[in-house]
Amino acid sequence: MKSKHIPIYCLATMALFFATSFMHASTSKEAQEALSKALLGKDAKALIDMPAYKEGIDIYYTPPSNKRTDDRGIDLKGLTKWLKAKGVGVEKGEDVTITNVKVDSRMIEIHLGGGGEGRRGSNHANKVNAGFKRAGGSRINFRYQRDLTDADLQTSNFFKFMGRVVDVSGIETQLDVKKMPAVDQGAIDNHTVINGMTYEMVLLSFGDPEQKKVEDSTGSTFKETWYYLKDGHRWILHFENGKVAQIQTF
Repeated sequence: MKSKHIPIYCLATMALFFATSFMHASTSKEAQEALSKALLGKDAKALIDMPAYKEGIDIYYTPPSNKRTDDRGIDLKGLTKWLKAKGVGVEKGEDVTITNVKVDSRMIEIHLGGGGEGRRGSNHANKVNAGFKRAGGSRINFRYQRDLTDADLQTSNFFKFMGRVVDVSGIETQLDVKKMPAVDQGAIDNHTVINGMTYEMVLLSFGDPEQKKVEDSTGSTFKETWYYLKDGHRWILHFENGKVAQIQTF
């Protein structure tokens, strides 16, 4: 019985196929879940008008060199077309909730306020005029033009891309708070101040002070005082080397 041999060129082709398959970038389930957890249910502010269109608008990581795409990677022709045809799902400056996050091999899809389904008033919107505000939100396709990696899904990296069309500073602040010690998180949640809090923590809890005063400091100690009027009480916060060292209330 004749033995069957696979030609050398076939073996080479198969080896190349499997090698390139493993070389293709991919994202782990853990990275996808971490991104979804960081975004789902959070509010962000739209920086542009977005159409009430369930297929979404395209934003390219590397802007193609053509006249229809601007330096942010926005397909301006497509954006204008769907705003006119479908109406506005999310207005510029509107705070909107992230309702879904989908990670594809080369794209991250973000749904805002429902994802552009236009659940109420959609027929009326199409009949009234172009740009009419519709219910149901919008969605954005963040296209990387390559295979995604876990690094792309890290919030510190994705927020830079997302920030081209959506203000995510509020979400970043929430994530920063979660990294703080539990006692400081509690103070911020309760809008109060405790000893040991940093400048950033106090700003998150109380906002900007009415007045700041730099005290006489030594070479090793920097002192500063912040003044607040909160709920009818005067708060005086004394900082030493960037942390609250003494609190006075009247």
